[in-house]
Amino acid sequence: MEFAISVVTNELVTRFISFPTNRYSCHACSDEKRLQRLQRLLLRVHTVVEEADGRYITNSGMLVQLKMLTDAMYRGYWAMGAFNYGSLKETLMADEEEEEEVSNTLFHLKRSSYNSWEC
Repeated sequence: MEFAISVVTNELVTRFISFPTNRYSCHACSDEKRLQRLQRLLLRVHTVVEEADGRYITNSGMLVQLKMLTDAMYRGYWAMGAFNYGSLKETLMADEEEEEEVSNTLFHLKRSSYNSWEC
């Protein structure tokens, strides 16, 4: 059973190591697809980590791999949170710019209608 967990852990660690290189080499992939893929990978890894935490593991090599997998999982969660925060910040800035445009337009409309009443 430990062998099976070791194989799964090795596969997931390999995927987490290769993920950043593939991420930057795949220019055709959209950010949304990357985020969805990261979420799926994190769900898989989280399941493996929870399952491994529930078992009594005595193999020191397996414990080292589990620690590496856990660290990679938390880095993945951080990256996903940072991406979501960045996109949220961009959305808020775009909304503020749009509101400013609307208020400037309204100001000019009010001013022009006020000037037409003076004549």
